[in-house]
Amino acid sequence: MKTSFHIVAAAAALSVGLPAVARSGGLSSNSQTDVAAVDTTALYPEEAQRREIIKNSKVIIMNGDDGSRPGRDSVESLLAKFYFDQFRNSQDPETPYFTFMSKDANLAMGIGGVLNVSGWFDWNGTIPGADFNTYLMTPKSPEAMRALSASAAGSAIFFNIMGRHTPIGDYRAYIEGGFDGYQNHGFKLKKAWFQIGDFTAGLAKTTFSDPAAQPDVLDPSGGDGKIDKSNVLVRYLHTWKDRWTFAGSVEFPSSQPQEQDGLTKKVKDYVPDFAALGQYQWNRGMSHVRIAGVIRSMAYRDIPAERNRHVLGWGVQLSSVVRASRNVSVFALGSVGKGIASYTGGLSNGNLDLLGTPDKPGEMYAPTTVSVTAGAKAWITPKLSSNLALATLRHFPKGHLHDDTYKYGQYLALNLVYSFTPRIQLGVEYLAGKRVDFDGSHANVNRALANFTFSF
Repeated sequence: MKTSFHIVAAAAALSVGLPAVARSGGLSSNSQTDVAAVDTTALYPEEAQRREIIKNSKVIIMNGDDGSRPGRDSVESLLAKFYFDQFRNSQDPETPYFTFMSKDANLAMGIGGVLNVSGWFDWNGTIPGADFNTYLMTPKSPEAMRALSASAAGSAIFFNIMGRHTPIGDYRAYIEGGFDGYQNHGFKLKKAWFQIGDFTAGLAKTTFSDPAAQPDVLDPSGGDGKIDKSNVLVRYLHTWKDRWTFAGSVEFPSSQPQEQDGLTKKVKDYVPDFAALGQYQWNRGMSHVRIAGVIRSMAYRDIPAERNRHVLGWGVQLSSVVRASRNVSVFALGSVGKGIASYTGGLSNGNLDLLGTPDKPGEMYAPTTVSVTAGAKAWITPKLSSNLALATLRHFPKGHLHDDTYKYGQYLALNLVYSFTPRIQLGVEYLAGKRVDFDGSHANVNRALANFTFSF
């Protein structure tokens, strides 16, 4: 496994000087920047794709005729606001192909989606489902050495409405549902939020995250240690002078303690999580550095003492995406915290926010979690792109542990993606993962994945 990591990493490192992106989108644009005003020759490849999508979008004017149609600049300026999202990444849908718009170009409404179909082959071990998640790896067995599978998980539909210059200011409502629920086929709500000016309320990505700084991969799980949880929240976010962004949020909690029979029991959460971020950005928002944090109080029942207790959890994440050249970007994320397993990549599959304190029956503590991710993307040609992602996720529980307790995972992804159009893309990806338990046992899996996406 180490050999495969080193060989692929070395080959991918050579490609960093080449161009790359796994999918269009993923832009960390701020709400003050209008790319339509930038000279075409100065655009980054992702911006050029976004401009082409907006330019070719079909607009139906409501309550108007050809003589009352708004100017195309006004239309495109409003459509571009779809991408003004500090929590957008490459796997999010593009702006709707068809949009209804008022004749004064102050209101737009569209229904869109993305068709996402993947097929993969696992060898040297297998992982159930479409997510390449090291936490779900199990030791090799003769019955599970290789597998061929496919899924439409990641396909989604959404409803979007945007307005501006009203008595209440600019606003937006967004609802998205995805076909990646039960057994990767069930439909589940992914996002549902309403934004007025600098305030957002509803189901949205946690403020303790930075989706735009996550390397662009085809694997829907996005790598070990990815902070990508969605919470029902109320958030204030403001950008000053196109450079500085600050945000704070109150988020409804959903802690995941590990109950112990006869000793501890989960108590319903009653204290919200509090998250905040600070960011400096440049290159029209294509480069940024962000620090984010979260504080949470998690309750549990101490059965022997017959009382409820709570444990303070916290997390800090430092992240960045930097435009190294017109065609090359590099990514870096690092997080550390206690009691944040449910926020953190694969660990969210287990009840690991709180664990039983060794030699203290009825008491629980928040274990430490550490994750590091690095990546690079480059454009090889205007239509062909590549991406590299390396990640590790570490779990630090206390005391005597079960032999099969997760210790750490390693993750590698390397891909090539061809864009037939900015809305139609075909990609291939190699994935390698390793899980190590505290008894020294480990599991490896290799995966070859092909992915087709169509955004409409």
